[in-house]
Amino acid sequence: MKLLVTGLCLSRNLGGPAMALTLKEHLTKQFPNLSFTYAIPDHAYGEEKKWAEYYGVDIVRRDNFISFLLITNRLLRFVRNCYRYLKKRPLLPDVTEQLKIHDEFMRGFEECDAVINMMGITYVGDGTLKLINGMMSYSNLYYAKNHKKPFAHFVQSFGPFNDWKIRLLAKRDFAQVDFIPARGKESAQHCRSIVNDQSKVYDFPDIAILLPKADSDWSAGYLKSIGLEKKNYTVLCPSSVIYQLPDSLNGSTGDKYIRAYYLIAKRLLNRSEKILFLPHTYSKNKHECDREICYKVYNLLLEDETVDHANSKVVREDLDVWQAKSLIAESKNAVVSRYHALVAALSTAVPAFSIGWNIKYHDLLNYYGISSMSVDIREKNPEQIADDAFMRIDEFKSNQILIDKHLENQKKVNQAFELLGSWLQKNINE
Repeated sequence: MKLLVTGLCLSRNLGGPAMALTLKEHLTKQFPNLSFTYAIPDHAYGEEKKWAEYYGVDIVRRDNFISFLLITNRLLRFVRNCYRYLKKRPLLPDVTEQLKIHDEFMRGFEECDAVINMMGITYVGDGTLKLINGMMSYSNLYYAKNHKKPFAHFVQSFGPFNDWKIRLLAKRDFAQVDFIPARGKESAQHCRSIVNDQSKVYDFPDIAILLPKADSDWSAGYLKSIGLEKKNYTVLCPSSVIYQLPDSLNGSTGDKYIRAYYLIAKRLLNRSEKILFLPHTYSKNKHECDREICYKVYNLLLEDETVDHANSKVVREDLDVWQAKSLIAESKNAVVSRYHALVAALSTAVPAFSIGWNIKYHDLLNYYGISSMSVDIREKNPEQIADDAFMRIDEFKSNQILIDKHLENQKKVNQAFELLGSWLQKNINE
């Protein structure tokens, strides 16, 4: 039996392999003969191929009906190339290459027995994501139906559905699937508000809470190489996504976001704490690279003569997903803007404060009984964000609540896999 898994990446954003590898490990426990093909973004194929080989999985390049139409339709292609020429941008790739990618993606549908969509977050109608995001998700369902393949979503964040266009896409999608596995109670409530059969909406924590970490020998060796010790540092994980959010959202995007992390880092250093900046997304494109955001904060610390910047370190290597989780697990505290950095922290009983932009952060913290350990970047200025972070971390008294809640959450995620396994048994004859 072969699954085509769409919506994930295996390079750059560590959240992709965290979900991909957890899915593979736990489904093969139920179906030992199951094989996986991951449909990955074509624009980073070289990196995707490298990491696919590293993780030992098969890949195909993915497409969607919007990009396919925009590139292959002659009139639309001409208009877009004129615009790109005037803006001094590279012209669109050759049509034959786009057709090749599309054919490769379609073969993935033809050769699989079922399709599982795992876009981490989709159908978001609050202005933070563009309509194209929802249309890309819907195109996975469209292609699966065209190839008469069973299609299911697996645990991901949906909503809110304020935008009528996003809401329409989500309603059409949800009407055609057997179950809707929302990543969190608030996300599930958004889904129930637009479906007729609310009984098919479930809520689960992110499946990557089950992801193992690298062995302790690796983490001890790495920490020693950069002058840190277990439980003597705070991890900071800023996000290029939040930095790039539009100014119209107000709050603390762009340079204000950098300042928020700078204020947190400065206060930690002035407390004689040590800091480890841990990028969770790596890219040659500086606009989508967390390491560049880390450097922006780090450079402000270098310019500030009132802090001892020697106690701050930046992870400069492209770590694998297990190694990154290990460095978070060995930390004293974590201040994070990347969702899967938050997953890694909570699932290893590390007190974490999230600086986020979506309900997914609050939803996950709620599963661990510490929903107050978060702030929405759209609602506060940098000084307020820094104050909130320290107030909540200082108030946090015991990691035992994280340990107890994690046992409960493991059971919930196992139930999610049982639900998916039952669906596979129902729809596929092995």
